[in-house]
Amino acid sequence: MQRVPVSIAATQLGTSASTLYTVPPATTATLSNFSFTNTSANPIPITVYNVPSAGTAGTGNVVVSGYTLSPGQTYVPPQLIGLNMAAGATLQALAGTAAVINAQGGAYQTTGS
Repeated sequence: MQRVPVSIAATQLGTSASTLYTVPPATTATLSNFSFTNTSANPIPITVYNVPSAGTAGTGNVVVSGYTLSPGQTYVPPQLIGLNMAAGATLQALAGTAAVINAQGGAYQTTGS
């Protein structure tokens, strides 16, 4: 068994759910850190999904629902830390306003038996 830390590249959220991280085939992942930063002067809500392989973002896989970040706030959702994800699963998110919420994090990927 091999457990490797990986970075989840920084990106800006849009107003539709988009993929922030995809678990590779034959791998499980455990999120080790993740943050969202509001770079605007307005409060902005975010929603985060843990989407199973071949699934779509929806109410059945919401992890963070409509959490509003204050202007300049960085938020580390406790629901994401230690979240286990199966092969092919995706972490997806959206914001109430496009291009003002920065998202980034890290995970441990485990392969082998």
